[in-house]
Amino acid sequence: MKNRLSIVLIVIIVFTGCGRNQVSYYKRGVSYENKGKYAKALEAYRNSVKKDSTFALSYMGIGSVMVKNRRWEDALEYLLEANEMGITDQDIYMMIGQVYEALDNTDLAAEAYGKAIKARPEDALIHLTLGASLEKNREYEAALNEYNSAIAIAIDFPEAYFYSARMLSKLNRIEEAEETYLQAIKLREKYVEAQNNLTVLYLNSNQSFKAFESAKKTIEMDAGYIFGILNMGIVHELMGNRKEAEKYYIDAIRKDEKYDMAHFRMALLRLSDNKDDEAINELNLTLKYNPDFYLAYNEMGLLNLENGEYKKALENFKKAVSLDSTYSIAYYNMGGVLANIGEYIESAKAYNNYLIHAKSPEDSTEVLARIKILMSRGKD
Repeated sequence: MKNRLSIVLIVIIVFTGCGRNQVSYYKRGVSYENKGKYAKALEAYRNSVKKDSTFALSYMGIGSVMVKNRRWEDALEYLLEANEMGITDQDIYMMIGQVYEALDNTDLAAEAYGKAIKARPEDALIHLTLGASLEKNREYEAALNEYNSAIAIAIDFPEAYFYSARMLSKLNRIEEAEETYLQAIKLREKYVEAQNNLTVLYLNSNQSFKAFESAKKTIEMDAGYIFGILNMGIVHELMGNRKEAEKYYIDAIRKDEKYDMAHFRMALLRLSDNKDDEAINELNLTLKYNPDFYLAYNEMGLLNLENGEYKKALENFKKAVSLDSTYSIAYYNMGGVLANIGEYIESAKAYNNYLIHAKSPEDSTEVLARIKILMSRGKD
């Protein structure tokens, strides 16, 4: 009888010991999360926390699931909690950075990515991620340094060259950008995005023949690549081949009717042909598919001016600069409208903003003189 009792006790003890603890719940959560079963993963992580409220990995797990479900505020709460509990590896800082980016806090995002780099300084991808965050914050030199760090770590990494070239282009370092794009293309045989960006670089630096050759290569790489099709249209337009340009714009729209830039380029083509009604239709389509397309608002404003609709013109120019506060041309146009309606001080401010944001304007002396006159009139 004693032996039977002892066996029963042992069985009870063994079964009691098999109850789930914080670690087993956490492992179950990881398994569910890896399979994309986020609700079950969340339940498992939360059960782990109930077993041990100091088990940091489960807080990180909850934060990770929240990130995948785009619940940014909740994700941040749990990730910061896990971080305070002592988790300081690359993964948590990368997630924290991602959350801050989603919340439009680029400064804290860059700070988090910087900590991720300290955790793993030889990870090229983290340097790219930090560079992209700095680029969003318009810290272009700092972004370039991160992209170049990625190249130094992984010399055969084509994306690193791609991002570095794009940044060099923004910094107007044309020859270096060209060389770096070519290196990216050399490392990846059909790097269509790099080839297309090279076309844009040539277009922006008035190298029409190179732009044409680059656009041809882009289409050869991918005949359905709408950005390449559009840029071939722009090349033809700049070379005076308007009918050919129109064909490419129509082709781009046929492939994607919501392609805002293709509608915008068609609008410009129609404007130069004095087909204002067709141009307005294309501009309306541009704004229908992209309400934040600031260039279209400027063109709408110019059409309003031609029709003597000063109020509408002013609204469109203001909308343009509200979407891009550095858009100098819209400030210039705004200045003209304001002067015509007698708002001299506001006109002077608009022209001043034009000078601040324009890149070495040739008419700066003339505009400064105009500002002086406007300020004088405004005081009278």
